[in-house]
Order: sequence, then structure tokens, then C-alpha cells
Amino acid sequence: MGHEIGYVASMKRLLKQLALTPSTTAALLFSSFAANILALVPAIFVILVLNRYVTYGVDATLVTLASAALLSIVFEFIFRQIRYSTAQNLDFDGQDQLNNRVFVRVARSKLSFLGRIPDSTLRGLFGCIEQLRGAYSPASICSFLDAPFALLFLFVLYLISPPLALVTAIVMGALALVIFIQFSGLREVGRSINKLSALKGQITTNVIETPETIRVFDLSGFVQKKSEKASETLNELQSRLLGRQNLTQTTIKAFTGILTVAVITVGAVLVVDGHLDIGEMIGANILAARALAPVVALCQQTESWRQADQAKQTIDDFERVPFEKMDGSAFEAYSGNLDFKEISFNYPTRETPVIEKLSLSLGSGEVLCVTGANGSGKTTLTKLIVGLLEPSEGYISADAVNLKQLSLEWWRRQIIYLPQEPSFLEGSIRENFQALCDEISDAEIRNLLAQVGLDEEIDKSVGGLDQILNTSGSTLSLGVRRRLSLARALTNGGKLAILDEPTEGIDANGAAHVYDVMSSLSKAGITLIICSHDNTVLRGAHHVLDLDDGERPVMRTVTY
Repeated sequence: MGHEIGYVASMKRLLKQLALTPSTTAALLFSSFAANILALVPAIFVILVLNRYVTYGVDATLVTLASAALLSIVFEFIFRQIRYSTAQNLDFDGQDQLNNRVFVRVARSKLSFLGRIPDSTLRGLFGCIEQLRGAYSPASICSFLDAPFALLFLFVLYLISPPLALVTAIVMGALALVIFIQFSGLREVGRSINKLSALKGQITTNVIETPETIRVFDLSGFVQKKSEKASETLNELQSRLLGRQNLTQTTIKAFTGILTVAVITVGAVLVVDGHLDIGEMIGANILAARALAPVVALCQQTESWRQADQAKQTIDDFERVPFEKMDGSAFEAYSGNLDFKEISFNYPTRETPVIEKLSLSLGSGEVLCVTGANGSGKTTLTKLIVGLLEPSEGYISADAVNLKQLSLEWWRRQIIYLPQEPSFLEGSIRENFQALCDEISDAEIRNLLAQVGLDEEIDKSVGGLDQILNTSGSTLSLGVRRRLSLARALTNGGKLAILDEPTEGIDANGAAHVYDVMSSLSKAGITLIICSHDNTVLRGAHHVLDLDDGERPVMRTVTY
């Protein structure tokens, strides 16, 4: 089946949403039915007043008809308000579900695939939710629900005058066809706008995140020229888009006027010929306008459909990224044993493997120091153990169980992990600790900070534990970021500690605290894997793995 657009695709998404909420569906359908049935009353009122009251002049009849008409208008208003409120709740529920769906996808996708996607694209995914929301907005939902009732108004109009019903149907069909053609022409324009908007986002990201590079290498002229070219093309496309949108609105107004003229003209001829009376002609005009209204409402949603169409494509493309495997077994107590069995790993952009046929075995409480030049595979090794990457060959086992058979969620709780590039949740220092343990107290946080020698420094800083961190922690020095990240990693404990360059960028005093932490972990029987250039770390190691030592490095035991 080809790619569906517009009303059909949006209707399918809406129906899927409605299927999950039967009570909401019932409320929407009943209120829509009641409101549209009551919408027939004004036309009937006009016909009866002109044909009965004007003809016979009975005041009681007029009072009765007017009272009934006013009452129907009040109830129509009430039902439409009920429908709007219900549709609004459905809109919020749909947005929440979509937001959660995208969030889970980003949070659980395999890092090896996720890393190939630009940051600007990932950030844009959540913007797609807002674009898709247009397809689920209360106005859009109400338009969908009103659309079938256009046939009801046409049918009643047919009962009054088949010629006028035919005229109305022709105008409605012509309007729908014209708007559809205009909408189809907008799809390619929309895609181009999205691509250029993404490009401008990348340029902005470069300016914000790489200011030093731009200044040192004098790239401001290049970046500015690229931005100006993108802006010029984007402005041209947006001008075309706005022109089409204006044309759509103008077309709708024109067809509304055409319908009025056509119904009155044909109706006048029928009145003169004696096939219709004045009351029926005016009532027919009201019914024709009512029949056209849902079509107009749907046509006015074409821009939201275009945006939703583009957003859905983006989200659907992203959902092809595979999930991490989170299910699996777990055991009560992990001892800390770790084995590598002939593991190899290579990045798609490299011709040769980063790690090839590596085997090693670590017992509980042993300390392994991994050395090697930058790019030799130290960080890759840590990511393989944590489960952020998967070996292309071989396997890793914990307590003789293949990691592929274990629950990643459980496995990661067994690990004290310090990455090479510390990162944080955007929020306060306290919140970064609470994210790992929501019941942790300020005293416990300060105790962890004391272990890495940061308690006094954090307490004296502006905000203390309430100090706000950005994701990179760039407001802090590298040494403080690294120690703070280590303190946070210690929150939940674990039987395996993986520390990637734990002393890099840290002064002598701070490094002394890190050595003490590593020594404490080792004495507590925790298995340690330390990737470091720091020779001091080697002193406490039971084993050393030098990734620069030949094509197939071998772990050697340290003797003292």
C-alpha cells in the first residue's frame, strides 16, 4: 500500500486512538450525533415559520417554533462544548502517548545505531510531536466527526429539492478536489523546508557548541555564508508555502460565496416555476451552508496534515532503529567474575577492528588496568562491558552467564561506571543523585562527595547542592566533573567498577581522593577495570592489558 496522506491517514490514526478509549469514543460519537441533528433545526424553523406563520398568522405557532429553535440552539451549544472537552482530553492523551513512545525509543535504542543520527535530528523528534498534535487537535477531531454528517444535510436538502442538493454536492466536490490538488503540491515544499530547517539547526548548533573552533580557524565567514544561503532558500520556500496557504483560504471563501449564489439562483428559478416556495429556498440555503461547513473545516486542516505527514515520516524512520534488548535473566548476587571470550569489535567507519579476538578472565575483587594510546579501544572496551555496544564476534560473560542472556537493566545496576566524558542530567546536583536513588538524603550525598573530596567545594559554591548543571557540566572544571560523576556512580554500589580515565584532568589533591576511592573499592572485594594513562594506577593492579601490545593483546598478571 502506498503512503497515505491527508484525511484518510489522519482518520486512521484517530480511529486507532479511539479504539483504546471506548468511553471517550461513545461520548464523542453521541455528542457529535446530537449536535448535528440539532443543527437541522434552524433550517426547519425557517421553512415552518415562512410556510405556516407567515401564511396563517397564528402567534402561538410562532412562539412554539421560536422556543423550540432557541432550545435546540442551546442544546447544540452544550453538546459541542462537551465534544470539544472530550476531544481535548483525547488530544492530551494522544500527545502523552506519542511523547512517551519517542522518549522510550531514544532512551532504549542501540547506541551503535543512535550514534549515527545527528543531535539536531534527535532534538527535532520531539518537535515532531507538536506537529503531529495538529492531527489530533480538538478542532481537527471535531472536523473528522462532523464530516460524515455533511451527507445527512445533503440528504435532508435532497428531500426538499433534489436540484439544490445536486448543486451543493457539485460545489462541495469541486472544493475538495481543488484543495487536495493544492495540498499535494505542498508536500515536496514541506519536505524541502524541513531539510533546510534541519540544516539551519545544525549551523546554529555549530555556532553555539564550537565557538572556539570557529574563532581559532576563522570560520565565521564560512558559517555565515552557509547560513545566509540556507536562509535565502528557506525564505523562498516559506513564501511559496504561505502563498499556497493564503490561496487555500481564499479558495474556501470563494467556493462558499459560489455556493450561496448557486443555491439562491437555482432556488429562485424553482420558486418562479412553482417547484419551491420561499421558505424552502431559504431553508435549503441554510442546509447547503451546513453541508459545506464540514468540508470547509477539513480543508482548513490541510496545513496541519502536511506537518503531521512530515512528522510521522520522521518518527517512522527513527523507529526503525533497533531497541536494546532489555529482557533477560538475573541472579540474586553477582560475585564480580567477568570473562571475555574471543571478542572482536569494529566501527562501520573503520577498516580494521578496534578490538580483535580478545580473551581475558577476571576473578571477584581483582583489579585490571587497561592501557593504550587514544583510539586503541579502551573506551570501546568499557562500552562493551556496560552493554552500550555489542561484540561483532565472541561474547562477554558475568559469573559464567553470557551478557546477551542477562537483563541489561539488571546488569547495569551491578556496575559502578565512570565514562571518559562525564555527562549529567540537566538540573541540580541533588537531582542528579536522586535520579539514581530517589530516597537519598542530603547527608548521604555529602558523604559521597566527601569520598571524592568535593564536599567542601560544593558547599561553598553558589547554590551548593542546588547548583544547576548542564548536560556536559561545562560550568565545572574537568577535574570536578570527573569526581562528581564518580561520586554519583557510587550511589547504588555494585560488584563491578569500570572507571575510564578516572584521574584525567584532576589535580594532585583530587587524584589522591580518587586513588583512595579505588583502593576502598578493591578492599571491599569489588572487581575493578580501570582505563588509564596514569602510572600510579598500575601500582594497585592485579593485571594489565596493554592494547598497544601487538595485534592481539594479552592480559598479563602483575607480580610485586
